[in-house]
Amino acid sequence: MKTIPIPCSRLWMTLLAMIGCCLVSLANAETITLNDNWRFLRGDAAGAEQPSFDDTQWRQVRVPHDWSIEDLPGQTHPFSKDSISKETQGYMLGGVGWYRRTLSLPDDVASKTVLLEFEAVYMDAQVWVNGQLVTRHPYGYTQFILDVSKYLHAGDNIVALRVDNPEPSSRWYSGSGIIRPAHLQIVDKVHVDPWGAAITTPTVSASRAKVHVATPLINAGDASVAARLISRIVTAKGVEVARKEASAALNANASQDIEQELDVAKPALWSTEAPNLYTLVQEVRIGDRVVDTRSTRFGIRSISFDAKRGFLLNGKRVLLKGGNIHHDNYMLGAAGIPRADARKVELMKAAGYNAIRSAHNPASKALLDAADELGILVIDEAFDMWSVKKNKNDYARFFKDNWQSDLRSMVAAGRNHPSVILWSIGNEIPNMALPAGASEAQQLAEAVRSLDATRPVTSSAHIFGFKGTDEFINKLDVAGYNYNPDLYLDDHAKFPNRVIYGSESFSAQAFNYWYPTDSMPWVIGDFVWAAVDYLGEAGIGWSTASPYPWHLSMSGEIDATGLLRPAAYYRQVVWKTGLHPLSAFIEVPFIEGTLPDRETRGEIKGWEQRDLLDSWQALGGRADFYNRKVVVYSENDEVELFVNGISKGRKHVDRASEYTAEFSVRYKPGELKVVGYNKGKPVSQWIYQTADKPAAIRLTVDRSHITADGDDLAYITAELVDAKGVRVMREKDDQPLTFKVSGAAVLAGVGNGNPVTLESFRSGQRSTWRGRVVAVVRANKTAGISTVEVSAPSLPAASASIAVGIP
Repeated sequence: MKTIPIPCSRLWMTLLAMIGCCLVSLANAETITLNDNWRFLRGDAAGAEQPSFDDTQWRQVRVPHDWSIEDLPGQTHPFSKDSISKETQGYMLGGVGWYRRTLSLPDDVASKTVLLEFEAVYMDAQVWVNGQLVTRHPYGYTQFILDVSKYLHAGDNIVALRVDNPEPSSRWYSGSGIIRPAHLQIVDKVHVDPWGAAITTPTVSASRAKVHVATPLINAGDASVAARLISRIVTAKGVEVARKEASAALNANASQDIEQELDVAKPALWSTEAPNLYTLVQEVRIGDRVVDTRSTRFGIRSISFDAKRGFLLNGKRVLLKGGNIHHDNYMLGAAGIPRADARKVELMKAAGYNAIRSAHNPASKALLDAADELGILVIDEAFDMWSVKKNKNDYARFFKDNWQSDLRSMVAAGRNHPSVILWSIGNEIPNMALPAGASEAQQLAEAVRSLDATRPVTSSAHIFGFKGTDEFINKLDVAGYNYNPDLYLDDHAKFPNRVIYGSESFSAQAFNYWYPTDSMPWVIGDFVWAAVDYLGEAGIGWSTASPYPWHLSMSGEIDATGLLRPAAYYRQVVWKTGLHPLSAFIEVPFIEGTLPDRETRGEIKGWEQRDLLDSWQALGGRADFYNRKVVVYSENDEVELFVNGISKGRKHVDRASEYTAEFSVRYKPGELKVVGYNKGKPVSQWIYQTADKPAAIRLTVDRSHITADGDDLAYITAELVDAKGVRVMREKDDQPLTFKVSGAAVLAGVGNGNPVTLESFRSGQRSTWRGRVVAVVRANKTAGISTVEVSAPSLPAASASIAVGIP
């Protein structure tokens, strides 16, 4: 975390009010967020970088912001048949957009260093300050920090960004715009480098840990100074456990690295079960004056990888129960609002995952923060391509001139997060099949090792069995295998020291991927494609074709709204998590289909999942005449199925049956129940009740209290239920809902998980799909109560309240 001291004088408090920033207290220091008060234009505008340009007709937006998810002119949705990228972008459009913002600065700003920070802008961002071009940053997923001191003056200053996302640029939905938070840092001329200290833990045991801190100090002034750096380690409760002080003679307009080692007795180690965190608090002093204060959160833990023992965390073997995720947040598009990114991690942790692969780009700060807090391991990935294109306008255009700086950004942003255990230099890189592929892999791997030698380097491979590809893989420390579990045994015989993990695996083949992972020490984990559903790559988890308006992948084991799909429950059983030792679902007959290709899907394989319902309901027509297939997943020894209290059979479940039992029964309204037995005794059950017609809208709020910071979020689930409170999932009973948000929050987005609906994510009008819709509200910056009202044409309205900034 990069923080800056803000003097508490009346002048500086006036500055903060004029900038309109949100202050976030970060252990004796403050940072200014620049998420509000941006003017935005979707389209190009000649001269918009100039301070004199008139932007009064532009819309005002908050960032993180994604214009591709917004409704197109003249439409009630964002989808276009004319999309060049088609299903890869979910039939949504990129293009050019402009952002402008005014910064009002005090008279003494010339005596400060001013830093402008963007966590990510997709893509090819050009940044001007007061009409002067400061930088061009092509990559859409890496953080960049700009020293803009020389471009600024007292009074009003104009920051302008031109963002260019030409189609096709990405193989999945990228979104467009300032997609992650922006910040302003105003610091003394003598300060810690804005990327902060690098913290490592070279010695870790239960009795003692050695914490090494490398801190770059910058003197941007014109005179040499004698400075002191005081570094303290404090616990989560604020108790100081170590302190070191160092002196440095800083030359004018120069920097110097300060190395410090601090000892921590009886450290609370960070792990997936106990994610203990510490904070490094640093002060830079000149004489008795504090000129900079920084707080950096970190964890004390050790990691190691080898083919005999696998992956060890604090000396204990841990299997990576992993999932791949893309960066979008469905109804918010690519807007990486921190709470949305954190929620994704929470959903995965609750579903039994202990690891995330940030496919195929560097993870956001919010995601890494949440992983630190919850105990989720992370593979942080840099690129989906190098110099060889996968799409006409992708990052390969810029790779040669930018890969080094983008790798530095990823490592600097992630190096102090204990959750990060591997640096990935790429995914399915076409270069690995070329003669120069191995040397390119070595070049990137060595660059990462020079930045951080404490974590191994990996990459996800997709081409095997050729001399050149083996040379490529051998340049890595740990090898990621995409969709090739059959090679784990043979490749171990050829390369006995190779450490392997399944970097991508098919959800429909969960058992076949996990069995070798669980039985071969050199295989350290498996990452399913995908853990959470996402926009773009539309239909890969459902159909062989993805015609307009397909926009969701449908490959996620957690659906786009956050609901666990049946495949997630099966994975919990295969992993033996104990979270849901028994679950049952009803297969939807193809003849009932409402989505494209359901009738012709045939064999389930690859990214597809079985179309299973968590409901015992009438489907209509011939579907109710024929028997239903009931699929049961269980860790128990035996399972028994009952329909309205009558047993329909009892079956043994074990590894040989892949922890699955299937029953074929005639549909009868009422109760379907499955009972699980261990050693003949009932230990678990799963029950469905048939729903009557919809009688009410049931609202559930994930967080009833949120922060009044302009960025915090609450998710509200609206479900159709009958008079008994049973959720109604019949598609013929789905209804259009209207969401109205008033008070201290605003509506940020609405989604239902339907991959083909032509509805807006932003208007507040959204139909239920299988009886369910999820809305997101975003806090304002003034405390109060926000009320969410939900109405339907033929049902009583429902409402929920959220306290914003109120304890």
